[in-house]
Amino acid sequence: MMNRVAYLGIFTRRPKIRFGQLRQAFLATGLAGLMVQPSTVLADDPASGSTVAEAPAKEVTPERASALIESLAAPTFAQRERAMGEILSIGAAMAPYLKAAIESKDDPELTLRAKQTLSQMTLDDFESRVEIFLSGTAESSEKARQWFEGWTEFEAVIGDSNAIRELFVEVMKAHPDSPKSLTTNTADRMTVAERVASSVQLSMLERRMPPTLADGVAILVPLIDPDVRLGGANELTLLSIFNRQYGELQRDPQKWQPVTRLLEMWILRSRIENRIDVLWYSMQWELPASGQLGMQTLEETTDVETLQTAFQAISRFRGREDAPKLARWLSDERPAMTRMPVVLDQKPVNVKVADMALATIAILYNVPLKDLGMKSGELHPKVGFLVDNAGYTADQAQERTEAIAKALSWCEGKTAPGRPRS
Repeated sequence: MMNRVAYLGIFTRRPKIRFGQLRQAFLATGLAGLMVQPSTVLADDPASGSTVAEAPAKEVTPERASALIESLAAPTFAQRERAMGEILSIGAAMAPYLKAAIESKDDPELTLRAKQTLSQMTLDDFESRVEIFLSGTAESSEKARQWFEGWTEFEAVIGDSNAIRELFVEVMKAHPDSPKSLTTNTADRMTVAERVASSVQLSMLERRMPPTLADGVAILVPLIDPDVRLGGANELTLLSIFNRQYGELQRDPQKWQPVTRLLEMWILRSRIENRIDVLWYSMQWELPASGQLGMQTLEETTDVETLQTAFQAISRFRGREDAPKLARWLSDERPAMTRMPVVLDQKPVNVKVADMALATIAILYNVPLKDLGMKSGELHPKVGFLVDNAGYTADQAQERTEAIAKALSWCEGKTAPGRPRS
């Protein structure tokens, strides 16, 4: 019976701890000054991994500190818990003593309990800071610049509001390296972005854990640096995360606004191999920057499907000042990538790259597609216009030629069609 009890750890024998030596070590390192007056002690922040200044701590003498630490190795559970409670109530002033006890390694069990106590202390301190930060006061923002690595840089780019602070805290708790990377360099930020994205992808695929908003934002935060780009696979992970989050986010405009800002920073650096998906999702998410991305895309590829998606984004989010830049595609006779054949008067509608450029120019100039002979032409609230419908039948060759001539005239400033786009 006693062997069983001993095995359970109710009664255990430990090597005698040299607390006298530990006490001398405390004194030798200059910690005796703590008993003179409260001081500002440095404690490790569990979320950011940084060292930050704490509020004034309670007084504690080296003798009292070593006695409390000795009690962490007491034979009964009640004694150990009472010692931990007292240490936590004293707060940050005990942190240096706990660290010294951990480093002494006189007793593995004591070392473990000292680590647990220090961890709990810093966690409590962190939660206290978060509570102050989320109070929303100007003073709390100033404190956060000292407490939370990356907040200064994040605030400078995204701004400050209660929703933004909540978002920052969620990211800091889920992926602390992400905001911290804003204080480092481009190489580190790129590494952190890829590591966070890979971690989230692993959770989604292998652990079947749905991604959170904090997961998505944590990937985006290092991308505040304009020189950071994600790998192709991780871009798709990011699209998947925000496709899941969009429905809920759009009902919370205060939170969606900063997320939109981060997404727009990223999409303008997205990889051309994923551009169709990025453009399509950006239009679904109502990101105005997808229009700018569409203009960029015209200069980056000759792929027909990518071009037509770019035209759709341009038609949704750009203005008539961009129309002349599209004129060169009015002579592109390549067939579009259509999915569902459209039949008009028992004849199939043929869609060319030139037709998509024509439809885009017409929309930018606020001209109805049917005025250009596109009888089946149809606008769409999300993607600007339907590609499958933006064409002509075989017997409408003359109408197509005349429509293109009109569009060229508009682009050259010879005529002024329609009304300015609202």
